[in-house]
Amino acid sequence: MPLFGARPPVEDRERLWIEKMLTWCADQFGLEPLAADVLTPTPRYFPGRYQGTPDDVLEVVDLVRAHLHIDPAEISVALYDGRPPPQMPGAAAGAHNSVAGHYTIRDGVGRIAVAVEDAPDPRRVVAVAAHELCHHKLLYRGIAAADEPDHEPLTDLATVFFGLGVFTANAAFTFSQSSRGWRRRQLGYINQPMFGYALARLARLRGERDPEWARHLETNPRGYFKQATRYLDKQLSS
Repeated sequence: MPLFGARPPVEDRERLWIEKMLTWCADQFGLEPLAADVLTPTPRYFPGRYQGTPDDVLEVVDLVRAHLHIDPAEISVALYDGRPPPQMPGAAAGAHNSVAGHYTIRDGVGRIAVAVEDAPDPRRVVAVAAHELCHHKLLYRGIAAADEPDHEPLTDLATVFFGLGVFTANAAFTFSQSSRGWRRRQLGYINQPMFGYALARLARLRGERDPEWARHLETNPRGYFKQATRYLDKQLSS
């Protein structure tokens, strides 16, 4: 039994799934993504002023697209207000609506839509774009099947593999306050402990002991990341 303080932040079935599917991602996409930068909310990766305009949102989505090496001819991006757009006639099977975005394939083009309500927060826009564009990475060339029961969690995990996990982990669970009181919002399909463990495994795969990018994790995911790191350190030393 692991010593106190050296337990992973996830259950064994979640830990084993994360380890298995990160290996699967490396098998499918190669090791090049592990050598690429892990993106952080800094001007190095997202330069310029951001004011939440539609053009600003589209520019952020395009920066994420470029990081993922997706041909711009393969992707169409739209914004929507209110409910996600319904699946369009002629769309490929397996269209996906998430909490703040939508992905489908129509006429050979991957189409994503991003909710206007997220426009004021560029970090959340990055997280939504990361999830929807990772749908494209998995589905456009048939690498994964849209009808697999774990497709949505796998899409979240792919954001970690492709260096976008700081944003998706931070956005996985947030509170905001308005005149109506506190509002709980969840983005994505795996929770923050799972993101923390996945990011710690990613750091190991990248050969990083104390990655600078982990400093950009917010309090909860950073705590899970540190707990997972202690567990992995213990495993290596035992």
